[in-house]
Amino acid sequence: MFIYAGIDEAGYGPFFGPMTVGRCVLRIPKLDHDADPPDLWARLNKAVCRRLSGRKGRLVVNDSKKLTTKAAGIKHLEMGCLAFASLMHDDPAEVPGDLAAWLDAMGEQSHRSLHELPWYTMDEVGPWAELPVSADEGELAIARNMLRQTCGRIGVEVADLGCAVILEDRFNRMVDATRSKAAVSFTFVAGHLQHIWQHYGEHHPTVVVDRQSGRMRYRDTLAMNFPEVEVDVLAESPARSSYRIECGGGREMTVVFQTSAEENHMPVALASMIAKYNRELMMERFKAYFTKHLPEVAPTAGYGSDAKRFWQEVQPHLQRLKIAPRALRRHA
Repeated sequence: MFIYAGIDEAGYGPFFGPMTVGRCVLRIPKLDHDADPPDLWARLNKAVCRRLSGRKGRLVVNDSKKLTTKAAGIKHLEMGCLAFASLMHDDPAEVPGDLAAWLDAMGEQSHRSLHELPWYTMDEVGPWAELPVSADEGELAIARNMLRQTCGRIGVEVADLGCAVILEDRFNRMVDATRSKAAVSFTFVAGHLQHIWQHYGEHHPTVVVDRQSGRMRYRDTLAMNFPEVEVDVLAESPARSSYRIECGGGREMTVVFQTSAEENHMPVALASMIAKYNRELMMERFKAYFTKHLPEVAPTAGYGSDAKRFWQEVQPHLQRLKIAPRALRRHA
């Protein structure tokens, strides 16, 4: 059995909204654990493609930044996330029906304790959004059934999907403690790696992590997060660094940090999509809150100069809204 997993983040750079770190674990029973990672776009091409153009009813799986458009919004992102998530259940009706249930299914509980973040709370913004929010249910059902049939025929299973949602107040506390956004991000990457190790280590999983910075060496950081095991360097280069984690009892895991990994490894692309989808759903609540309370202020996606504009316009109102600045604006 080949366990093929990917990890990627969304929202690393913005000033507003959560950072999210997604996880996707695929299981391919017909492949041995020591096989090379397969090209799943080629194997699943009856149901899946890489590009929005020419998709002909297929699901698009790629870097999440390529899947949102002004015309369609998050429709294609949502289609892929919900369709692949449905493969974890025998009955599609078991798929979460609203955002809160979806976050629960992703292993995320931050939405259950929103003390200083009224822009996400159910009382302030209204009920949790019903899913799907953008995709047509009939179109989604057709794509989901095609994906299920194709994966069943080829022998690809969705073993696990997960997402860490690091809301603004928690993000700031962690940056204050570590003095590093990169360290905060890796904390949750390491959490996903530990989850995969605990649940699938006996199957010798291959885990690919999208590398965002120029960092090339990860052995010491991995050893710190896996203190009871041995971490060996397989290769280290500017484009790709790989490591073997192993311990007694036959447990072993290969971890690869690779630039543009979401373009070469479907589990990373799906992790990217999961991370982006969760962030976008939370940002819709963010926008709804400020549109309700400050209708004169245009909403923001949280990035760059528009985030600075938004910050200047909302600052005079924060005391009236009883919002602590440190809970709203993320550290740079």
